[in-house]
Amino acid sequence: MAVFDPARRKLYSYIAVVAVYVVVFGWWVFFFVHQSEFLLARIAKRNITLAPDAEEALRSATDESMRMFVFEGAFLGLMLLASMFLVTRSLQREIAVHRQQKNFLSAVTHELKSPLASAKLYLESLLLGRAEGEKRERYLRNAHADLERLQEMVEQLLESARMASTGPPVRIERVALRVELARILEELARDPATSAVATTLAPGDALEVDADPLALRTMLRNLLTNAIKYAGPSPRVELSVRREGGHAAVRVRDFGPGLKSLDARRIFEPFVRGGDELVRTRKGVGLGLYMLAELARAQRGSAQAIGSVEGGGFAVEFTLPLVREQR
Repeated sequence: MAVFDPARRKLYSYIAVVAVYVVVFGWWVFFFVHQSEFLLARIAKRNITLAPDAEEALRSATDESMRMFVFEGAFLGLMLLASMFLVTRSLQREIAVHRQQKNFLSAVTHELKSPLASAKLYLESLLLGRAEGEKRERYLRNAHADLERLQEMVEQLLESARMASTGPPVRIERVALRVELARILEELARDPATSAVATTLAPGDALEVDADPLALRTMLRNLLTNAIKYAGPSPRVELSVRREGGHAAVRVRDFGPGLKSLDARRIFEPFVRGGDELVRTRKGVGLGLYMLAELARAQRGSAQAIGSVEGGGFAVEFTLPLVREQR
C-alpha cells in the first residue's frame, strides 16, 4: 500500500547499509586471516629473505592484530544487530500508526458524513414545509437521533484521546457484578436499537469485584452493543460470569459469523474493525473494545478475545479483581 511506502523506503535503505557493512566486514576478515601471507609475499617480491625467527615473529604479530580485529568486529556486529532490532521495532510502530490513521480517517469520515447528511436532509425538508403533522414529528425524531449518534461518536473520540494521554480515571469501590449486569440488560431491552436481540445471562455465582461502577457500565455497554451489532441474521448474545482465581471473568458471546480475516489480538487497537464487508457496514468507529481493554487494565484486570468458540460465533471477555473476602 502507498501509505506504507515511507516506512518501506527506510527499511530498504537500512538493509542496503547493513549489506555494505557485511561486505566490508567480510573483506576485512579475509584480509586479516591472510595478512601474514600478503606481507610475506610482498617481502619476497623485493628479494628480501627473512630469518625463520623473523618470519615467525611476523606471523605472531599479524595473528595478534587479527584477534584484536575479530573482537572489535564482533562487538560492532552485536551493536549492528541491536540497532537492527530497534530500527525494525520503530518501523513496525510507524506502520501501525499509519494503519491506525488510515482506519481512523476511513471510519470517522463515513460515520460523520452519514448522520450529517441524514439530519441535513430531514431539516431541509422541514424548512421547506414538506412535512406536517405526524411526518414532521418523525422527521424531528430522526434528525435528533442522528445528532445523538454524532454526539456519542465525538464523546468516544474525546474519551479515547484522554485515555491515550493520561489514562482512564477510575474510582475503585465494591460492586455487585451480577446486579450491574442485570441492570445493563434491562436498559438494553428497553432500547429500540437492541431490544430485538435475545440476550441472556447465564447462571453463576454472585460475585463482587473491586471496580469503578461508571467504568464497568461503559465496559459492559460497549461489549454488549458490539456483540449485538455482529450477532448475525438471527441475533443471540450470551453473557456469563465465572470465578477465575482471584478475578471474576465476564464473557460476552455472539453467534454471528465470527472473526474471519483479522487477528483477534488486534481488535483492542483503536479504530480497528473486522475485515469482511458484513462487519464494515455496521455503525461505529472501532473504539468500543479499545476503551474496554484500557478500562480493564486501569482496574487491575485484563481483556481478551476468544477467536474459536465451540458452537460458532465470537466471544470477548474481561476480568476484574474480586473483593478480598471472595479471593
